[in-house]
Amino acid sequence: MVSPQDPLRGWIPFYLKHDQVHWGYMGRERFVEPFCLDTLHKLAGRPFNRLLRQRTGLETLLERAASHPGLPVRGLVFHMSRCGSTLAAQSLATLDDAVVLSEPPILDTLLQWLATSPELDAAHGPALLRGLLSALGQPRRAEDRRLFVKTDGWHMCHGERLLAAFPGTPWVFLHRDPVEVLVSQARMLSAFAVPGGLVHHGLHPPMELPSQPLEHSAWVLGQILRAASAALDQYPGGLLLGYDQLPDGLDTRLAEHFGLALDGAALAAWQAVRARDAKLPGQSFRPDSADKQASATPAIRAAAARWLDAPYAELLRRKAPAA
Repeated sequence: MVSPQDPLRGWIPFYLKHDQVHWGYMGRERFVEPFCLDTLHKLAGRPFNRLLRQRTGLETLLERAASHPGLPVRGLVFHMSRCGSTLAAQSLATLDDAVVLSEPPILDTLLQWLATSPELDAAHGPALLRGLLSALGQPRRAEDRRLFVKTDGWHMCHGERLLAAFPGTPWVFLHRDPVEVLVSQARMLSAFAVPGGLVHHGLHPPMELPSQPLEHSAWVLGQILRAASAALDQYPGGLLLGYDQLPDGLDTRLAEHFGLALDGAALAAWQAVRARDAKLPGQSFRPDSADKQASATPAIRAAAARWLDAPYAELLRRKAPAA
């Protein structure tokens, strides 16, 4: 598993710690679980990876991107959370020649490091981002040709970093009525809902919010929406795709935007996945906007009005008419 000719052949970056890259062995396995974290947990539990890891400096990411380039990034998926992004990622994963990285935790760590280390960001930020995704997105089958990356929801706030690192790459921002997203957050909080949890990403909430998770969630979502609007203004190649356009919008707008040729068996596999509930694969996808609206409390609507109405309206002004 450790080749003398190439000690890192078949290895991928598991995590970053103390300015070092910790590598684990993946071999010819693939990212097939809904989230990269699930695949990493599976790999980390293997006997070999429990006994042996390799560690290198960050410069190894840059060196290997040159000597062992990964698959080209052909699409970036940003989202505001709870709006169909997992369904989009799983649809992309049906493509025979594609590798999909869904919310890789190590990308989150690197973005934190860049946000809190201006010198590192200025000197090596774009190259490190490309190097990391190159190391994760190595071809593992003869047919592997392209890479798609779904980010965490708050990574839209790093849109400038990511889009500058991958100029010209098509990208999509999935969105949803903020009231419905807040209802979902109230039922099950995301990581960003923890007050102060995104300080290392450069997001510093108003002083009164640390004790108010709902208001804090709404504030963070507002920052995500503003970042999406700014990215649309600055970087070409962006598409806005609403939850109310799913699942059909995946076949049409997303597929066209990412240059996908869906026909025959490829189209059948794609439609079979997008017809399922991404979080409950045994059930069919069923839009639940009416349920979310009916469940919205006065407090949720007030938080949405305070923090989200204006940035969401601003975002929608940039939306091209549906095809």
